[in-house]
Amino acid sequence: MGTIAKASDHVKPCNIEQSERHNRRDAEYIASLNPRILYVRTDLSPDNESYVAPDMQGITLQQHYDAIKAMVKQKTGRAMQEKKIMVTGKNGKQKERNGSSPIRESVVNIKPDTTMNDLLKYTKKVQERWGIRAIQIHIHRDEGHYENPDDPSTWKPNLHAHIIWDWMNHDTGKSYKLGKKDMEELQDMAADTLEMERGQRKSETGREHLEHNDFILFQQKKQSAELDIEIAEKRDRLNTENGNAIKSGMANLFGKGKYADMEKENKRLKEELPKQKLAIQRKYQQVLDAERDRQSQQLAENDKKIEELQAKYKGEVFRHQQDIQEKDRIIRQKDNIINDYRERLGHYLSTLSELLRGAVKAVIDYVQAGYRSFSYRQDCDVRRYMNGQTDKDEAANTVLNASRPFLKANECERVKGQLSYIVQDMKEERQQTRSRGVHM
Repeated sequence: MGTIAKASDHVKPCNIEQSERHNRRDAEYIASLNPRILYVRTDLSPDNESYVAPDMQGITLQQHYDAIKAMVKQKTGRAMQEKKIMVTGKNGKQKERNGSSPIRESVVNIKPDTTMNDLLKYTKKVQERWGIRAIQIHIHRDEGHYENPDDPSTWKPNLHAHIIWDWMNHDTGKSYKLGKKDMEELQDMAADTLEMERGQRKSETGREHLEHNDFILFQQKKQSAELDIEIAEKRDRLNTENGNAIKSGMANLFGKGKYADMEKENKRLKEELPKQKLAIQRKYQQVLDAERDRQSQQLAENDKKIEELQAKYKGEVFRHQQDIQEKDRIIRQKDNIINDYRERLGHYLSTLSELLRGAVKAVIDYVQAGYRSFSYRQDCDVRRYMNGQTDKDEAANTVLNASRPFLKANECERVKGQLSYIVQDMKEERQQTRSRGVHM
């Protein structure tokens, strides 16, 4: 009951890591395969072919994905949406919108004589029609399954090709949008270019595309149903002919003629039926067991990732607490320094005369405030002390020396300059006063 492969191009978001491992066919990947789910004949692997776009040579899909993210940010000013989000539709209802899929992967059915040039013609037409560019193509002729694992002649190949698409418009930074009509046109284009029969449309079958494992189960159930129908038809035919044999007389009683042969065939089919059903049941069970193992392994990997994230979170919390403790320590240290400074300043000022204490305090306020020159009040406090001193230069030195324990070297120079201005100003005022007394 052989079937002719029909044209089909099933497009989905590309699982980058899984896709590269599957298409590389390295020894580690082959060793990890479970033949119950995916059987690869390594003796046929040399018949596989691969194409990589010239500008993608030596670049991994992950590196290309990262480059697309940077391009989207540059073109749109927004980060690429990678995760699913909830949005409100026109009807006011919430619905889930998938994240961006900048790299997508097709699984395309092919014929035994399909060439890489045929697939390149197909991808060129797709790019001319929608702008979507193929960056990798991998033809696989080594996958399939045995209808009877004990009989090598029952090998059924699963001829197909994987096409990796860059689904982004690099001029706008946005992904291409293909509707239902576009996807139907894509299937028509694949059938026409690859010269294959067009598969039945999903709108006619009402059935979603089957993934590889589901397709195997579907085919096995279909074969089982067909076998049951065939056996039932043969049983009905034998029963009818056996009835005719009874009517015809002695031939069947003596085990001779075609009726005896039919009886033997009927007996053989009855004995074969339980074996066939048992074999199919075993295949189903093997596929189910393998899927259960895969799910269990995936759950274990997810649990491991959760544990890693929890450990990372605890580490971040611990480091954050340490940072807070360090900041608190620095604040306490600064407070102690300030308090000690104030205590020393108060004690020091208490030893000075009231006017000199006011002048020193004015100098310290000037330095701490960061002014370019003395404020009016600071200037008055300094002059108030210096007015009572005969030698203004000596008075300025006294203020500077009294202030020096609380000043840095560069601050001393600033204060010295301001005091010099005051001394000079006071001398000029004194000279003007003398001049006015002489003229009077």
